[in-house]
Amino acid sequence: MSFAAVVSTGSFSAAAKWLNCSKAAVSRQIAQLESDAGTKLLDRTTRSISVTPAGQQIYDRCARIIDEVNEANQVMAGMLTTPRGDLKVNAPVVASLFRVTEFIPQFLTQHPDVRVHLNLSDSQVDLLRGHFDAAFWVGEPYDSALDAVKLCEYDMVLAGSPDYFAKHGTPSSPAELKEHDCVVETHLSRPGEWQLSKDLVVPVVRGQLTSNSVRMTRQAILAGMGIAFLPRFLLEQDIAGNRLEVVLSNHVSAKVPLYLIFPRGNYLLAKVKAFVDFLSANLPSAKARSDDEAFGYADAS
Repeated sequence: MSFAAVVSTGSFSAAAKWLNCSKAAVSRQIAQLESDAGTKLLDRTTRSISVTPAGQQIYDRCARIIDEVNEANQVMAGMLTTPRGDLKVNAPVVASLFRVTEFIPQFLTQHPDVRVHLNLSDSQVDLLRGHFDAAFWVGEPYDSALDAVKLCEYDMVLAGSPDYFAKHGTPSSPAELKEHDCVVETHLSRPGEWQLSKDLVVPVVRGQLTSNSVRMTRQAILAGMGIAFLPRFLLEQDIAGNRLEVVLSNHVSAKVPLYLIFPRGNYLLAKVKAFVDFLSANLPSAKARSDDEAFGYADAS
């Protein structure tokens, strides 16, 4: 770039000013380039600078390289100012139940130059290696090296069917849960325990079913298989229709958060910033919906 600047401006002083560096620095770089090339590239006199035949050939190629560098800089500037390009996003399999997927078409309508590649996976994806630009995550973020924006959070409840409680009794304290059949959903809680509040964790030791499926867990407790710990909004219509009963509500204050996580620095990219800002503004805490609305999505959850 220093060599091309000298040739195009006709002087070391003008090239230094254009490159925002000292004349001596430009002179050292040209000398190093000539040493590396093993030939003289410029003929210098006190009054003028001319290009040698070898220098002309190198300049012709340098000019094309500099044009590409400038074009790349323009592309980078565009990435930082205008949302465009591929946006690779990972989401858990239960994403549709948390109303994530229904907002992506709205985002794309507002940003027609962005192409979203959505991958459904419950694994802790390695965002730092560039496989994804961002990821939805249910629960607390798993890597302190990532930035995280909390989109919303959902109240949790303990619930079971009236038939189950008629046969096995209703627990009157959290300690009594160890005497009850529990249906454990592993997306939202750790196997073997339920954290009902900040300071209250109870062991879950009985029950025939452990699943990573919210849908399966709901069906199981509707069938009278026991008590489950799930977001209230997923069960709201069942509770209102007396198909499920909430228990120990005075002991449960836990909420499950939904985050959008991304590598630090990615928020500077216009496509990531637009995605984060859009979801932060438009994704509300889930409201009660009908059974078909809440569980009618074609996913494997």
